[in-house]
Amino acid sequence: MAKKMTSPLTAEEKREVWGEWADREEEYLDEVEQRWGDSEAYAQSAKRVATYGKEDWERIKSDNAAIEARIRELMDAGADPAGEAAMDVAEAQRQHISRWFYDTTHDFHVLKGELYVDDPRFRAGIEAGTRPGAAEWLREAIRANAERFSRG
Repeated sequence: MAKKMTSPLTAEEKREVWGEWADREEEYLDEVEQRWGDSEAYAQSAKRVATYGKEDWERIKSDNAAIEARIRELMDAGADPAGEAAMDVAEAQRQHISRWFYDTTHDFHVLKGELYVDDPRFRAGIEAGTRPGAAEWLREAIRANAERFSRG
């Protein structure tokens, strides 16, 4: 089994950067470990997050908020999720995950896109920072981006 995820943050710093999530950290981490603890992605993520200080988490949140704002903007403008701008934001999200947590191939990103639609908590996480319907929109953008990548 991979090493359990840990963080060098104090309890106060966790509450500052993670908000309400910090209050249920152990519960969530136990579930993550149970679901994905044997995966390479989990091991890689555990190793990376163990080094992140408050400034890193603030950057992660800021970068993610910018991606979510772009998704909102595109959806508000009626952008096609298979269009160039939507694929670009999907790619930005994939690169964000790869940079901060675990290497995310396009195929793996497509699977993650399915979680955004099928798992109520993943949907809630995506749609809290964007708007209702973003889970499906982003899933389609992720699929289109993966197809674009496969065409070279």
